[in-house]
Amino acid sequence: MFFLSCKKWETSAPVINIVSPIIADTVFMQDSIFLHFNIKDKNLQSYKIILFNQYTKKIWYKEEANVTSADFNFSKKIFFELQADTTAYVNVLGVDKNGNTGVAGHAFYLKK
Repeated sequence: MFFLSCKKWETSAPVINIVSPIIADTVFMQDSIFLHFNIKDKNLQSYKIILFNQYTKKIWYKEEANVTSADFNFSKKIFFELQADTTAYVNVLGVDKNGNTGVAGHAFYLKK
Protein backbone atom coordinates (compact mmCIF):
# COMPACT_ATOMS: atom_id res chain seq x y z
CA MET A 1 0.00 0.00 0.00
CA PHE A 2 1.33 3.43 -0.94
CA PHE A 3 0.59 6.61 1.02
CA LEU A 4 1.22 10.14 -0.10
CA SER A 5 1.94 12.70 2.53
CA CYS A 6 1.85 16.37 2.04
CA LYS A 7 3.88 18.80 4.07
CA LYS A 8 1.87 21.89 4.88
CA TRP A 9 3.62 25.19 4.59
CA GLU A 10 3.46 27.51 7.54
CA THR A 11 1.58 30.61 6.38
CA SER A 12 1.85 32.99 9.35
CA ALA A 13 3.71 36.22 8.64
CA PRO A 14 6.37 37.48 11.07
CA VAL A 15 5.01 39.78 13.79
CA ILE A 16 6.72 43.18 13.98
CA ASN A 17 6.55 45.66 16.85
CA ILE A 18 8.12 49.08 16.31
CA VAL A 19 9.03 50.48 19.73
CA SER A 20 10.80 53.68 18.73
CA PRO A 21 9.93 56.09 17.23
CA ILE A 22 6.24 55.79 18.13
CA ILE A 23 3.35 56.66 15.81
CA ALA A 24 2.87 60.41 15.25
CA ASP A 25 5.70 61.22 17.68
CA THR A 26 7.76 64.39 17.26
CA VAL A 27 11.46 63.62 17.25
CA PHE A 28 13.90 66.47 17.74
CA MET A 29 16.82 65.38 15.63
CA GLN A 30 20.08 66.79 16.87
CA ASP A 31 22.41 64.25 15.27
CA SER A 32 20.57 60.94 15.12
CA ILE A 33 17.30 59.10 15.52
CA PHE A 34 16.92 55.99 17.69
CA LEU A 35 15.25 53.06 15.93
CA HIS A 36 14.12 50.05 17.96
CA PHE A 37 11.90 47.17 16.83
CA ASN A 38 11.28 43.48 17.43
CA ILE A 39 10.38 40.73 14.94
CA LYS A 40 9.07 37.32 16.02
CA ASP A 41 8.60 34.25 13.83
CA LYS A 42 9.74 30.66 14.37
CA ASN A 43 11.12 30.58 10.79
CA LEU A 44 12.44 34.16 10.59
CA GLN A 45 15.07 34.57 7.88
CA SER A 46 15.64 38.28 7.19
CA TYR A 47 14.58 41.86 7.81
CA LYS A 48 14.56 45.12 5.90
CA ILE A 49 14.30 48.72 7.15
CA ILE A 50 13.51 51.78 5.09
CA LEU A 51 13.40 55.25 6.66
CA PHE A 52 12.31 57.99 4.27
CA ASN A 53 10.79 61.44 3.84
CA GLN A 54 7.05 60.91 3.47
CA TYR A 55 6.64 63.85 1.05
CA THR A 56 9.69 63.66 -1.21
CA LYS A 57 10.16 59.86 -0.84
CA LYS A 58 13.89 60.49 -0.37
CA ILE A 59 15.40 57.49 1.43
CA TRP A 60 17.55 58.51 4.41
CA TYR A 61 18.39 55.02 5.61
CA LYS A 62 18.02 51.49 4.27
CA GLU A 63 19.28 48.22 5.72
CA GLU A 64 18.60 44.54 5.15
CA ALA A 65 20.19 41.44 6.60
CA ASN A 66 19.67 37.79 7.40
CA VAL A 67 18.92 36.71 10.96
CA THR A 68 19.35 33.46 12.87
CA SER A 69 16.95 34.01 15.74
CA ALA A 70 13.17 33.49 16.00
CA ASP A 71 12.99 36.57 18.25
CA PHE A 72 15.04 39.36 16.67
CA ASN A 73 15.63 42.74 18.36
CA PHE A 74 17.05 45.75 16.54
CA SER A 75 18.30 48.87 18.35
CA LYS A 76 20.41 51.44 16.58
CA LYS A 77 21.05 55.17 16.28
CA ILE A 78 20.57 56.25 12.68
CA PHE A 79 22.59 59.23 11.44
CA PHE A 80 21.61 61.43 8.50
CA GLU A 81 21.41 65.15 7.74
CA LEU A 82 18.01 66.82 7.97
CA GLN A 83 17.51 69.99 5.91
CA ALA A 84 14.14 71.09 7.35
CA ASP A 85 11.29 69.94 9.59
CA THR A 86 9.29 67.20 7.86
CA THR A 87 7.24 64.05 8.21
CA ALA A 88 9.19 60.81 8.14
CA TYR A 89 8.05 57.24 7.60
CA VAL A 90 9.65 54.09 8.93
CA ASN A 91 8.88 50.77 7.25
CA VAL A 92 10.06 47.41 8.66
CA LEU A 93 9.67 44.07 6.89
CA GLY A 94 10.32 40.60 8.26
CA VAL A 95 10.54 37.61 5.91
CA ASP A 96 10.45 33.98 7.01
CA LYS A 97 11.88 30.88 5.28
CA ASN A 98 8.52 30.16 3.62
CA GLY A 99 8.36 33.60 2.02
CA ASN A 100 5.74 35.02 4.39
CA THR A 101 6.30 38.75 4.87
CA GLY A 102 5.26 40.79 7.88
CA VAL A 103 5.16 44.57 7.49
CA ALA A 104 4.88 47.39 10.01
CA GLY A 105 5.33 51.08 9.47
CA HIS A 106 4.14 54.50 10.50
CA ALA A 107 4.70 58.20 10.13
CA PHE A 108 6.29 60.51 12.69
CA TYR A 109 7.56 64.08 12.68
CA LEU A 110 11.18 65.20 12.54
CA LYS A 111 12.22 68.60 13.84
CA LYS A 112 15.61 70.04 13.03
